[in-house]
Amino acid sequence: MKIAIFGATGGTGVELVKQALERGHSVTALVRNPAQLADKSDGLTIRTGDIHDLASVERSIQGQDAVICALGARDLKKTMIRTEGTVNIIDAMKKNNVRRLFVVSAMGVGESWNNLSMFNKFLFAILMKSTREDHEAQEAAVKESGLDWTIIRPSGLVNTPRTGVYSVGENIPAKTSQIPRADVADLILNNLEAQALVHKAVTITN
Repeated sequence: MKIAIFGATGGTGVELVKQALERGHSVTALVRNPAQLADKSDGLTIRTGDIHDLASVERSIQGQDAVICALGARDLKKTMIRTEGTVNIIDAMKKNNVRRLFVVSAMGVGESWNNLSMFNKFLFAILMKSTREDHEAQEAAVKESGLDWTIIRPSGLVNTPRTGVYSVGENIPAKTSQIPRADVADLILNNLEAQALVHKAVTITN
């Protein structure tokens, strides 16, 4: 398949690019600094640009079969990069008649809030308040998009190797507060052409 990946230089994005190429997919990544993906193999098209620039997003989505959004921020400062970037992605997908969209969100967003521990509710509500607000607005935009979307809510991202063993479901409690980014990528790529998760927001935990 031809896949556009946004947030490709972040922790989850790097895993998505790596695993997608290993599976033989063609990947297009929109990045501000191409050097961060310079060591990747054939099958990767790197486009230099910014997620806030709709024209750059549209060029990256033209001719694609699916889009994966793994946008994030590297600190806890107030930002709406996830929401603003995702709105541009949605607009570009509609213009180019691309329908399949995966978005990496977080456990604790939307109805999954009730499945957080009291400690994690404190972290998310107080220390990560702006991050949660961004995710909530992002998910709302996705659900209203009319596209064939799937929202993935990891229970807590870590940089450990892929296990291939994890639980996935709507509104399920976390087994642990950690899930490898590699397993999140595995779940998304396993469901690129499947319909089971269309129009669902699912938690992934191990």
